[in-house]
Amino acid sequence: MTPPRFRAGRMLDAAAIRAAAEAHPRLRGFMRNVAEHSEHGDRRAGALMEHIIRRVVDDVGDLHLGNATARLKNIEVLRDNLTAVLDHVLEGRELPEGVRAEAFGQYVDQLATEMRELGRPREAIVGNEPLRLYDDVAAYADALMREFEAAEGSAGVHVEPSAALSDAYRALPADQQAVLRKAAALDASAVWKRVSAESETGAQRSAAALDRSMAGRLTPDEMTRLHSALDHLGKARNTGLQVSAARLAQALEHVVDADLRAVVANSDVWILPQLAMHNPQALAALWEAFRRKGGDAADAAGFRAYVRHEMVTFGRGVVGEYTAAFSLSSIEMFLKGPDADVRVRGTDLVGIGHDGWVWLVDDKSHRAASVSSVTALTDNLTTNLRRDAGDFRTALAELRRQDPGFVPDPRVLDAIQRMDDAAAEIDRINRSEPADTRPAQIRQALTDRKLRLHVTSAAGQITEITQALRDLGLGVERTGLTVPQPTPGGR
Repeated sequence: MTPPRFRAGRMLDAAAIRAAAEAHPRLRGFMRNVAEHSEHGDRRAGALMEHIIRRVVDDVGDLHLGNATARLKNIEVLRDNLTAVLDHVLEGRELPEGVRAEAFGQYVDQLATEMRELGRPREAIVGNEPLRLYDDVAAYADALMREFEAAEGSAGVHVEPSAALSDAYRALPADQQAVLRKAAALDASAVWKRVSAESETGAQRSAAALDRSMAGRLTPDEMTRLHSALDHLGKARNTGLQVSAARLAQALEHVVDADLRAVVANSDVWILPQLAMHNPQALAALWEAFRRKGGDAADAAGFRAYVRHEMVTFGRGVVGEYTAAFSLSSIEMFLKGPDADVRVRGTDLVGIGHDGWVWLVDDKSHRAASVSSVTALTDNLTTNLRRDAGDFRTALAELRRQDPGFVPDPRVLDAIQRMDDAAAEIDRINRSEPADTRPAQIRQALTDRKLRLHVTSAAGQITEITQALRDLGLGVERTGLTVPQPTPGGR
């Protein structure tokens, strides 16, 4: 990630940043969660929030100021060109060599364009595309945290859990302790790489390297005991890095079910203990669902696999919806935003774009590269249009009830009416028109009412949709990658 050049974030007042963060419910909730779960308290949570805001302002500032700088340079060149032409004309001389008469008009048009784009920076930078601060959200977050840790000094220093490792070593059988000492004397680096591997792939590579290093130096039986010992030490190290004994014990006190408590206590560090500490209510709900579906109370591996499956499928959908919402910069106002109920049928997002078009969005954060079915925007489109329009009217009525002086945005009322009109027309088409002409007619009905169907894959791998979906006017977009979508009206 390229460091910011202009550092606009440095100009922000620290007190103003924190006051703004405290006044915003979601930012305030973020700081509270960090303070509760990071073991570093409110001060560090506030510092992290300030760092994030400054860095985002830096990056957005770079985009805008970089664009403005480039346009000012272009304006300077065009001004010089126009001045040279005018000087020659006013002095009665011929035009400069290589300059045609029509070039003057072209210079004027280009200057007008540059001046106009200078006054609307977002459109000039990305048009209707997302404002991209990063190509990879994980890499951006990692770089941001590394910057923060470095700025915080010793708070970011890595400390090995030596006490946990010592306890794990003392708990080994004597024959495993002996072979571990022998292997460490032969190649301490290879042994430590095997213990400190933090991924399955890394563990496999380090184990293979250790086998090569110990070939002919340890017997097969000694190698078996060595790997068993290193497995135990590696698990103890990971646990020590991620979960302190005190925190885990405190979390287990809130786990009422004795079977679940035993499963968590004996599990690896990566999923169940973390869930017990950070969201015990969700852990209990997952355990109840697992048992209700026939899971055995003693099947720790089965429950871990079940939780992981839920995290991958359900969690991916939640992340996808929120990421899509923040990535679709063309949407100026959301009527239906992201939420945690990703299993509820219907559209995921509904918004109004800068140009007045209504966006109906369904996020498909799948691993597959292609999608052929988007029922929320095809088979169930009429139902979903009417349901969403009805929900929006209900929400407006509630706002009026709470505040009799509330006046809805005319764009919202217009969007709701267009959704109802489209639903009625699509219903008519499906009931009375030939099947082979329906896709084109539905697409035209949506276009006439300025409704756009859109598929996102913010947390997935989808980059294309079938021709049948394109025929209905659907476009698809993935964070950092956009597949060209049909223009309104099919042109």
